[in-house]
Amino acid sequence: MISFVHMSGAGNCFLVADAQEKQFQPDAHDIVTCIAANPRADGRTIEGVLLLRQCTQHHVHADFYNPDGSHGMMCGNGARCIIRFAADHGLMARQNIELHLNSMTFLCDIIEHNMVAVTFPPPQQVQHLPTGTLDGIAEDVWYVNVGSDHVVVGEPLDAGRSIVSALRHHVAFPRGVNVNMVTTSDPRRIATFERGVESVTGACGTGALSCAVVTWVQHHQQTSFTFIPPSGRPLRVDLAILDDHITNMTLTGDAMYDNN
Repeated sequence: MISFVHMSGAGNCFLVADAQEKQFQPDAHDIVTCIAANPRADGRTIEGVLLLRQCTQHHVHADFYNPDGSHGMMCGNGARCIIRFAADHGLMARQNIELHLNSMTFLCDIIEHNMVAVTFPPPQQVQHLPTGTLDGIAEDVWYVNVGSDHVVVGEPLDAGRSIVSALRHHVAFPRGVNVNMVTTSDPRRIATFERGVESVTGACGTGALSCAVVTWVQHHQQTSFTFIPPSGRPLRVDLAILDDHITNMTLTGDAMYDNN
């Protein structure tokens, strides 16, 4: 039986396990069962499961699963947690670490004991959907694919707004989509209704990336952003720009073991 620990990245809660010696290929039922068997003592929702598959000097291979068992998307906060976990399970490097997560590859750096930076490639798609473009949606919407599907809308940060559920299941997004609400103040406050969790999570790293991308595309000015998620634990996004295009994106935040 695999032993799980509780970790969180900026308040995003995960179960994490060393699966290097076990041929554990879970399906959706297995993931739900693992979560049910390892509840948090504080009652907070577990928002994903991370399995460390292989760890060498500079390379980490891992899998991420949503709590409903869905698999294949990127999780920025989970990426930081699995790097921190790998540092305690055979990873020797602290800089230029190659993370292979859900068939995608990212460069990571352990900045200090609890802080990890993950560098992403440029967004795969950015699309502005003005008011009236989407059936039933009476607000401006931006769609961003950063290895996970996101839409970005403005405030208020209220998951009860009708637009949140309408976008989450809109036919325009056949894979489903994460819905980010973000303020214009600095530092920006952000709340993400996450696909697969089906609620606003403590934090969402790819959501922060998506909001940074949209803000830069709109204004072409600021390239460094601090976002305050519901957990209150900040996420920083730095965009690298060349010839008026985003060449990469770096997400920095904490990765901590939780006593829950």
